[in-house]
Formats: sequence, structure tokens, C-alpha cells
Amino acid sequence: MRRVVFVDDAPEILKHLQRTLAPMQSEWTMEFFSSAKSALAAMGEAPCDVVVSDMTMPGMDGAQFLTEVRKVCPQTIRIVLSGDQSPVNYLRSASVAHRFLQKPVDAETLKATIAQAEALRAVLANPALRTLVSEIKSLPSLPSIYQDLMHEMQGAQASLKKASRIVARDLGMVTKILQLVNSAFFGLRTHVSDPEQAVALLGFETIKSLVLSSQVFAQFDQARLPAFSLEELWRHAMLTATCARRIAKEAGASQQVIDEAFTAALLHDVGVLVLVANRPDDYAKVLELMRDRHMPDWAAERDIFGADHAHVGAYLLGIWGLGDGIVEAVAFHQHPGDYQASGFHAVTAVHVGNALAETQANADAGTGDMLSLDQSYLARENFLAFIPRWRELCAAA
Repeated sequence: MRRVVFVDDAPEILKHLQRTLAPMQSEWTMEFFSSAKSALAAMGEAPCDVVVSDMTMPGMDGAQFLTEVRKVCPQTIRIVLSGDQSPVNYLRSASVAHRFLQKPVDAETLKATIAQAEALRAVLANPALRTLVSEIKSLPSLPSIYQDLMHEMQGAQASLKKASRIVARDLGMVTKILQLVNSAFFGLRTHVSDPEQAVALLGFETIKSLVLSSQVFAQFDQARLPAFSLEELWRHAMLTATCARRIAKEAGASQQVIDEAFTAALLHDVGVLVLVANRPDDYAKVLELMRDRHMPDWAAERDIFGADHAHVGAYLLGIWGLGDGIVEAVAFHQHPGDYQASGFHAVTAVHVGNALAETQANADAGTGDMLSLDQSYLARENFLAFIPRWRELCAAA
């Protein structure tokens, strides 16, 4: 049975959880602790599969506790269950928790959340993927300016003004951000001329995503990628991100899901860059299979490498510590039916956004049929009826 540990300093919350989750006793062995220290001591004796923690606790808070859990039990799924939905609280938990849930939570929601986290871990634990990644000589690093932004926004005195100052340290980054902000992708009615104005108009999450993705792309040398156009791949990433965000907004998704969809869409093809840069001759074989046998890219990649670019990209983002919502959307953007969740998620937005962006870019599509759409998944989740509207939204991108 799965061992699940709950930590909250409020006795009434623990009692509520015990009552609410009583139906799960046949599937989970549950333990409840009123302090992080007592939970850590118990986990030191017997590791657990899942830990669910409050954020605001005396002595050792949730972020500090989960940081320790990550050290002593790295395989444990870490979930924050909090009543505080402030941006600062969410940002502090984002670097140490796989999931952030709002109180109160019911048994089915928690069960589904754990299933999603386990599905992602199964993908990332694939032996073929691990072997492939271990053979890659040069993985891109997490950009330092992105790390500085995250460190700033996780602090108690976080502010958009301070975030804009960090961006302003790098003149090349400022130029890139302003080019993007003033491009047709965002459709702003006013010209943006400084980073503080850009941050104020687009918000921290969007700026953070643009900084991360543009800095990642900048680590690759076009001269070493003769079979690929970095500019074309970047345009596709931006178009996919624009579509994904519009789709998520239209679907009434939470701001968290909208932000996750935008970031994941910008980075959904980073695995392609890693494979092309490190295994150019083998990737040439992938392109041959795609051309000669009309195989989709993921199938050709699996044939040559034993894993596809979506999983390679997700693995890299997992190493960097990006949130599970982003990593999942990258991992499952081509096969959302493998995602163990129902309803609308960032995975949905990135999958459809990618298909729409590919269709828009391909003038030979004829009727415009989106061959890369997972029809069975969309039918299962009752999303097929929304495709025409989502297509209209993205046509203007």
C-alpha cells in the first residue's frame, strides 16, 4: 500500500483530513503529524511515497520542511496543501513541491493529483530515456538570470520593480524582451521601451517564461545545427505559446494553468535542440524517417533514440526543478491521452496549441486538418466541440 504522510500544525485540519480521507484507507496507509520535525523523524525511519504539507507552520514552515524531505527522501512526491493562495506563498513552494493544492481538498482530488505525479515519474524513470540522457555530453544549464529572478520573487520583499532591475542587468536580454513584448504575438497597443514597463504590462510569470526560453535558445549555436533553423523553431515556440495561452483563457482555466501552459509551450521542443546539438548524425536519420516513411517526429525519434524529444525536454526541465505542471505539459504534449487526469490542464492547451501552430505554419495542409491532434483524448474529455473556436483564437496570433 502507498504510504502518505500529512503535516499540519492545526489539529482541526488534521481531524478534517482524517474524516475526509477515510475512504482511502483501503489504498493508503496514512499518518498525520502536527509538526514538520516529528514528520521528518518518522520519515527518517521509514520513507513515505507521498507527503502533503501545510505551508504556514511555526518553527519549520512548509517550504523548509519539503526542502529537507527532498534531501532525505528524493523519490517522495511532495504536495503543498495551503489556504494561503498569495503569489509569494505559491512561488516559495514552487521550487520544492510537485503540486500546490488549495484547502479544503477532497479524496478524489488528492487521489488524482498523486496519480498525475506518479505518471510523470514513470515517464522520467524510463530506462531508455535515462540511458539516452546519460550519453548526452552537453545539456543546457538553467540560465543564471532566471535563477536570480526566481530567488528574488521567492523572497519576502519581492516586487516587480526588483524583477525588472534583474532583467535590466543584461543588455542583450533587455533587447530580446523588448523585441518580444513589442511583437505581434502580444498585440499591445502601446510601445514598450523599458523592462519595468514590460514587467508591469505582462506580469512576472510571462516575463520569467520569456527570460527562461530565450536564454535557453541562446545556448545553442546555429552553426552547429545545419539541419535546423533556430529562428524557425523559436517562432514556432512563440506561436504555440500564444495559442496555448489564448486557449487556456478561453477555457476558463486558473491563472496558474494559463502561466504553466505559456511556459511549457515556449519550451515544448527544447528536447529537439538537445538531440540535434548532441547527436546530429542520428537526428539526420530521424529526418530521413520522417521524410521517406512519413513518420511523425516522435515515432522516428523513438525508433532511433529509444525516447522522443518531449521526454528528453521534460527530463531536462525536471532536473532544473520547474513545476510538475510545466514538466507534464512538455512530457505529454504529443500524447495527452497518456496523462492521468481528466478535465482541462496545461497539457491540453499545449497539445492543441502545438497542433494549431503546426497547421498554421504548413501551407500544404490543404483543408487545415490537424493531423497531430489526439482525437481520442479530445473526445474522451469532450473538447472536440471547442476546436473550431480555439482555432479562430489562434488564427489571429
